Amino acid sequence: MPFLLPRDEFLKNAEDCWRFSLDVAWDQNRRHPEFSRGQCLRERSFLRTFLGTDQADVFKNACTLADSEAEKNEMNELLPDILKWMLTRYPPPVCPPDFEAGRCFRYGLNEKHYCYLHIRNAKTPDSFLKEPAYVAENLRFIMDKAERENGCDTLYTASWMTSLPAFLSYFPEEWRRNRVMPPDGEFGPTLGWQGQFINRRGVLNRSVAERFLQTGELPFARQETHCSFSAVRRHLDELGL
Repeated sequence: MPFLLPRDEFLKNAEDCWRFSLDVAWDQNRRHPEFSRGQCLRERSFLRTFLGTDQADVFKNACTLADSEAEKNEMNELLPDILKWMLTRYPPPVCPPDFEAGRCFRYGLNEKHYCYLHIRNAKTPDSFLKEPAYVAENLRFIMDKAERENGCDTLYTASWMTSLPAFLSYFPEEWRRNRVMPPDGEFGPTLGWQGQFINRRGVLNRSVAERFLQTGELPFARQETHCSFSAVRRHLDELGL
């Protein structure tokens, strides 16, 4: 049976994510005074990620209010609106519509016609990375599909997970060697950067969140990388998967 976060826990997590977003925005403004608090909340916090949009009125109102309020606790007048918005997103879909049921990967095409790997945890409340045969089967499935339907021969991604040893173990040396910081920066508003703030149960990863607030740097850097399908397949074979 698919895992569903209980409603009360879902709302408690929403409140935790709201407070974390404010902490990040105020901290980023302190570290980068060239950005206003509203800009930090809009572009350098967790707000867009956990709300699931930057178009909702509650998102826009929060960013506007952040620029006019001197004290962080004054932002809490918006908490009821945050929770009301989040209730419209409960229960969350068992499977995002752009993923196939039971799959942890999907792909798109980047400008080089690479198979651009997108990732989710399809094994919540456990980690998909702890199931080697499942990960290998998913990788082979997505490469076969991209090769057959789009003529791809190269796997690519840009994600914080390229800094995660448990993820890297499924990929060959070519994948590790090709890692670079992409030109769009060290911090951004999407899951490619911020997925590390979500744990395997789908709630705020407090230890990662705390480390980020302490240092101002993501514990796991978002890096882009690529390698050939043949190298991935060969590596999985060598692992006996």
